[in-house]
Amino acid sequence: MNKEINEQWANRFAKVKAVVVKLDELIARIMIDHNIQKTMEGPLPTSSITTAVNAGQLDNVVNDEVLELVKKEIIRTLDLEEYKIKDTIINDLLENGRQSLSKYEKYILPDIYEASINEIHGNLIKSLKKYFEQQWEVKYGSSNQWFILFLKEYKDGVNYDSVLKRTAEYGNKYLKDCPILSIVLQLLFEGIDDTCMDETNVFNDLWCTITNNGLKSIANFSDNKKRSVLFQALREYYRPKLFKLLEKSQVKDKDNLYELALDNVVEYGWLQGLQAVRKRIIPIFFETLIENIPVSGDTSGKPVQPEVEAAIAVTEQSCVIGQDTQISWKFSGIEKPRVTWLFNGQPLPTNDRFQVTETDDGTSTLSIRQAEFADQGNP
Repeated sequence: MNKEINEQWANRFAKVKAVVVKLDELIARIMIDHNIQKTMEGPLPTSSITTAVNAGQLDNVVNDEVLELVKKEIIRTLDLEEYKIKDTIINDLLENGRQSLSKYEKYILPDIYEASINEIHGNLIKSLKKYFEQQWEVKYGSSNQWFILFLKEYKDGVNYDSVLKRTAEYGNKYLKDCPILSIVLQLLFEGIDDTCMDETNVFNDLWCTITNNGLKSIANFSDNKKRSVLFQALREYYRPKLFKLLEKSQVKDKDNLYELALDNVVEYGWLQGLQAVRKRIIPIFFETLIENIPVSGDTSGKPVQPEVEAAIAVTEQSCVIGQDTQISWKFSGIEKPRVTWLFNGQPLPTNDRFQVTETDDGTSTLSIRQAEFADQGNP
């Protein structure tokens, strides 16, 4: 079989990725593509892969090959196979997301550029989402099984796709210096949207507070399962910084001191967490330790309170005396807001006449039975 002639024919069809004339090569490709398909949970195009792979290295090769396949997919989408600048463009896209493509408009065919930069469900954004999702699992999850399980749990949710889209659009912009913690925060706190990332700076405030003051700084964080995941993510953030600081301060890791200090810092933040192990550290070394505590951005040190928005068009509501009535307010914010109804500045007691109900979408409704003239006042 003439391989060159068949390759010329195959180039006319996007779904034909290679021409194989040797049986051994074909079998090798089929076997590795089968492993890739299982990894991605979906079919992938056949591609040329090195066949000399040791059995113990297969998983790593497959994972790396998946990322390489997606890179090639992006190159084909942008029709850059024949151009040297393709590597520069690809590296920028994988670092800074789709928005970085605007720097290379003059290197891409107009129709392809317009579709790639604008389409919500276009081929480029799909490929970038595939790449970053695989990167989450391979690069960040390979040594953190809890993170893999966490991603699987959230995978079918709307917020998962939103976070993945944001990453595909902006790359590593919001991953800070600890991608695992950033991804966990974005998935756990569904109130964090693109506005919170830039315009209101909510995400940055949350990041600075929790990386300075630990898990306790998150107000009303009572979900034990979510708390456990965030605890693990914070361990990934604090561990390298804390261990480096302890070593620099000449603190020896006796009787599991480093791990004990890590758990305390994760829970209570730098200062309070280190104070918890103070008696196990030589005073002069502890002074050095405290003096060199790293600080993450500007923060007041106060707990992060929910950003609350109340969708109310009027400040007064009238009703007919003797009839039942309702007043509803809708709240949204990071973590579910805790709503307290006030009447003339005092908490409103619940009884047979006053009942408060809340719905999953954040709406709090006060039901008043048989309204009386004395019920007027400032809510």
